Amino acid sequence: MGAVGPEDFTVGKSDANAPSAKLQISSTSTMDFDSAAGGFSLDRMVLDMPIGGLIPLGDSNALGVGMSYEGTRLNTRLMLGDKNLHDLRLGITWYHHAQGSPWSLLATVSPGISSDFSKVSGDDFSLNWLSGVRYAWTDKFALVAGLGSDTSTGDDSVFFTLGFQWQATDDIYVSLVGATFIATWQPCEDWLWRVGVWPEGGIWNVENGGASFDVNLKSYRAAIGLEHRLRDKMWLTIWAGTTFANELEIETTGGTRVFRDDAEMGWFVNLGLRVAAW
Repeated sequence: MGAVGPEDFTVGKSDANAPSAKLQISSTSTMDFDSAAGGFSLDRMVLDMPIGGLIPLGDSNALGVGMSYEGTRLNTRLMLGDKNLHDLRLGITWYHHAQGSPWSLLATVSPGISSDFSKVSGDDFSLNWLSGVRYAWTDKFALVAGLGSDTSTGDDSVFFTLGFQWQATDDIYVSLVGATFIATWQPCEDWLWRVGVWPEGGIWNVENGGASFDVNLKSYRAAIGLEHRLRDKMWLTIWAGTTFANELEIETTGGTRVFRDDAEMGWFVNLGLRVAAW
């Protein structure tokens, strides 16, 4: 029997669905508030990388470890002013798949620090987590479901998701996993066209005037992306699109709301590199 691998949690192995280490930088336009004066914009850098390969735990189980860092420059004229926000996490994932079975299971915990690093306390620590199940309906289509909590949605409450992975044709791959939808077309070996929608928010604890506040950002992005293979497993990526469902909230760590307002749609560009697992 073979060891558990990432291919047990995707539909086949292709350039479109390969797990990858990623480095991305992005910038948004200013998104004006609906009611309050002014608005906000974001500059962001994301680094997501595994630490080694999967660690086999027998024939049906494996363990994966990774690190992620997200640096965000929040530009706003609100009481907090411009802020440098950081999210640093260690991700640990357990994978289970018995050879020949259509079922796969995984569970992930990602403890981390979400802060402006002015003063680190217990309020800066948070835990993202996910438990998921996958059923391979055919060798071209799988259903996925999960339960978890992720601060990238701007809300740390528990959510349930239902999605799928679908190899529609030899060159079209479509997936809805969690809150992320991606459709990919590969017209030739070295090019990928993508269309996607995903959350791009966050929750951070910051210090201002000697007081502690939580900054909650809800934001989603819809975009068209283009990737080009530079060499072997390395790809250059560029995305351009719109931000929507934007909401910024500031509250004290005791839960008293200081500010909350929706913001209009904006635009963004994203440039990056990724190194695929296969």
